[in-house]
Amino acid sequence: MEDAWAAELAALRAEIEALRAEVGRCINAPESRKSSGALDTFRKQAADAIIAGELTQAKETLRAQAENCPAKEQCLPQFEKTLAVLLGSLKTGSISAEEITKIRREYEEAQKLCQYEHCTGCLLEADKLFAAHTKLLKSAGVYAGDSLDEQIQELSDAAVVAWIGEPLANVIRVKILKSLASEPKSFAELGKLTGLRGGNLLFHLEKLLAAGMILQKGERKEYVLTGRGHELLGTAAVLMEKIG
Repeated sequence: MEDAWAAELAALRAEIEALRAEVGRCINAPESRKSSGALDTFRKQAADAIIAGELTQAKETLRAQAENCPAKEQCLPQFEKTLAVLLGSLKTGSISAEEITKIRREYEEAQKLCQYEHCTGCLLEADKLFAAHTKLLKSAGVYAGDSLDEQIQELSDAAVVAWIGEPLANVIRVKILKSLASEPKSFAELGKLTGLRGGNLLFHLEKLLAAGMILQKGERKEYVLTGRGHELLGTAAVLMEKIG
């Protein structure tokens, strides 16, 4: 049953990717501008399918992350509503930087509802989805994007702290990330590496798990570095080289 569901979801995602590419091709092709009526019809039809697929995937992602959260019905509907507004510009064909900023502010207001320690995972997923949908609008030619200065101002404070600050704010966490870059390690092996035991080590591992930098897999439940973890370490290495 799970295999069938996974195959169906993979097919849906493949269809969405194909529609994304087609929308971008048609919007950017010179000849398409000569027949705006046909383009508008196609864009709206394709946009409906893309929006439905993206929102379904977003809801599944957020609700899976918040499965055991008693307060999920306070914040998740707000995230989902904001993402729907953002993606809705696929139908209109354009969205300004000012409109993006307004939607982002509403998104940040929804984030303020997340007041619990375990909210970190949902906040990270919500930020990832907003960034992915903004990127989709850019690739479809709907949104031109911001300048570097605008991008800096639009950085999510919570995301910067959760994705970069928390994982790298402690030498123990940096040591763990570096060690996992070469090979997976068990809890006991990480204990020997860091000199920590029990709850002290678990505290740091939970920080990295919540930030999506590491995960556990296999029968031994070893800790491994995720793609995001690799990217963070790589970015840190480049930054350290630049600032000396």
